[in-house]
Amino acid sequence: MFDKAIAFNGTNCLIDIHLNEKIYNALNNYKNWLEQNNLLQFKDKYQSVYSPQIDLSTGQFEQISNETLESLTEYFDELIEQAGHLKDADVSYGDGVITVKFGEGYGTYVINRQTPNKQIWLSSPKSGPKRYDFIDGKWIYKHDGQTLHELLNREIPAIIRNQAIFDKCSYSGREQHVSLDRS
Repeated sequence: MFDKAIAFNGTNCLIDIHLNEKIYNALNNYKNWLEQNNLLQFKDKYQSVYSPQIDLSTGQFEQISNETLESLTEYFDELIEQAGHLKDADVSYGDGVITVKFGEGYGTYVINRQTPNKQIWLSSPKSGPKRYDFIDGKWIYKHDGQTLHELLNREIPAIIRNQAIFDKCSYSGREQHVSLDRS
């Protein structure tokens, strides 16, 4: 048995194949053909399988990030207003920074615009810090491929003790698919 491995990395799955030399060479040739024809994209901890980040002008970034942050602020306000058990909760927004204080036992979320990097940064008491890039019309954390809105959809319901649908907020990548009348 020939002791080489080839790693195909497709839709977030990695398959290591230990085969004899003839099969290894055939698969390696096929992998090279797929790459040459842009049919296979690789992802490792330093690369992204997403299309390249759009080179936003500072003005475009400001507009998109402001719309995103204002939309998130409005939705956080709505969610906290409906959560009667969060008596000390507070949402504030100013100068490109949202601060969501849920109160004792829940912590504080900070979401802010980073104009020099053209990113939105999140500080979560549950999952820690993350930096989101604007890719394909949504804010994506390149290390795990999750959007800012998906992370909030996962973390916030446990705090508010109710459903949260951040997909309806601006630049979730799904806002056009969610009815804005849903509560």
